[in-house]
Amino acid sequence: MTFRLLSSVLALSFLAACQPSKPSATGSGEPAGGGAGGGAAMVVWQQQQEPDALNTIVSNMMASVNATTPVMSGLVTIDDKMQYVPDLAVELPTVENGGVKLAGKGMTVTYKLKPGAKWHDGKPVTSSDVKFVWEIYSDPAVKASSRDGYDKISKVDTPDPHTVVVHFKEVYAPYILLFGAIFPRHLLEADLKKMDKPGDSHFNQSAWNRAPIGSGPYKFKNWVSGDHIEYEANPDYYGTKPQLKGMIMKIIPDENAAFVQLKSQDIDVYQSAALTQYDQLKGLTDVTINETPGLTYEHLDFNLKNPILKEKVVRKALAMAINRKEISEKIYKGLYEVAYSDQAKSSKDFYNPEVEAMNPFDPEKAKQVLEDAGWKAGGDGIRAKDGKRLSFEITTTTGRKPRELTEQVLLQYMKNIGVELKINNVPGAKLFGRPDGLLYTGKYDIAMYAWVANPDPNNKFLWHSKQAPPNGQNYTNYSNPEVDKLTEEGNLTVDVKKRGDIYKRIQVILAEDVPMVPLLYWTTLDAVNHRVKNFKANATSAGNLWNSQEWAVQ
Repeated sequence: MTFRLLSSVLALSFLAACQPSKPSATGSGEPAGGGAGGGAAMVVWQQQQEPDALNTIVSNMMASVNATTPVMSGLVTIDDKMQYVPDLAVELPTVENGGVKLAGKGMTVTYKLKPGAKWHDGKPVTSSDVKFVWEIYSDPAVKASSRDGYDKISKVDTPDPHTVVVHFKEVYAPYILLFGAIFPRHLLEADLKKMDKPGDSHFNQSAWNRAPIGSGPYKFKNWVSGDHIEYEANPDYYGTKPQLKGMIMKIIPDENAAFVQLKSQDIDVYQSAALTQYDQLKGLTDVTINETPGLTYEHLDFNLKNPILKEKVVRKALAMAINRKEISEKIYKGLYEVAYSDQAKSSKDFYNPEVEAMNPFDPEKAKQVLEDAGWKAGGDGIRAKDGKRLSFEITTTTGRKPRELTEQVLLQYMKNIGVELKINNVPGAKLFGRPDGLLYTGKYDIAMYAWVANPDPNNKFLWHSKQAPPNGQNYTNYSNPEVDKLTEEGNLTVDVKKRGDIYKRIQVILAEDVPMVPLLYWTTLDAVNHRVKNFKANATSAGNLWNSQEWAVQ
């Protein structure tokens, strides 16, 4: 995840299972859950992918974030306007308010916790729990999806139950991205210390990961694998009291099934609806379509462990063979803007428009690049060199029609330049899961999926060579010493202009090296039944459930 920094130049840089029991739904034209508002009603929302765990430290799936957001609380969250707002913290620490202080080459960040916050078992949330999060990330026996940022902390002081002082070894500009979910020490410390085998903490497979106890507005109730997760209101929530009796997350991998259930009012909220259903959705008179341009970008990852994809000329040719504008217009109705970078165009301080002219759609040049590199076309039209064919598997998540259509187009683009693609799609948990997922284990050639970003440009966890699994999320296994150096400097720099120059240079290098091909910036479609009030679509990694306590039924 990445985060924008806050006010003023200096402060900006610093904030800078068995037959499932079915959830309640009528399927008869009655609103899902029924009942009057004010705590008597239920809302049913759809999730395409099933989480691999309800623990966002060991899982990197957005499905896990969505599923745990109603249950867990962090120090800070992001609202629908992409602004940072306090959650468990009383206020956002900045240089201006004294919450952030420089100390030699390092810095300290002080958080004050809101009084009255409790875990769902009634125990108080304290500064010790915040420190515990750092201890979890610092434990090498924990299979954390990324330790970026936490490895910059030298110690965490807890002078009283409601004060946390985080000491950084060096300036860390995106500090606000840390402690996004606080975990209960009294429930998980024993699991952390227990070793199932050398180097493998029981925390990684704790029973808590399937039945979490958090401090958020809703309590976890049950999880029926492959079907749904149910939540109940937390009457002791420290913030705005939840307006619903409970919530249900229905797992619906197939987009057509999701549309049918929205139409029949078996679900209230259809998240990230397929653009191929746009016209059908507009025809539903009892549904509002939220169109949210965001920071999520669809892309292709190249696995640089593959000896052929390790050749930069091959990656360059593949990039030039792709007509991203055509994909946008023909598959995504022009609602998805062509992407050229891992930075959003809306990030004016950090986006580099120069990359838009790099790797343009030019299949003839792509052919020539391959020809010059010794890749000669065979009798079947597929190029080969030294007995190896230019043939790759492409993998994406099952059940998402636009991605499947994009694959078909990519097959043709690649065939045009003498490259063979074979489709090998898998469920989301198989692609993103840890420790056995294809991305984590590197058992893929080309993967198509989306990164859900936040406004800050920090991308060290994606591109630094030391962030390859199991240390981070550099799934391409990309390594470039200059990028390593720049991503480190980007987190050390407190001047927005200098920081912008750093990330603009990184974008140029990535476009030159092509470890991945940006395809499109998402415009997310969330279809919501009119009876649901206070749904505020959130394009950041905070997700749409960021304000679930405010959701109500009228």
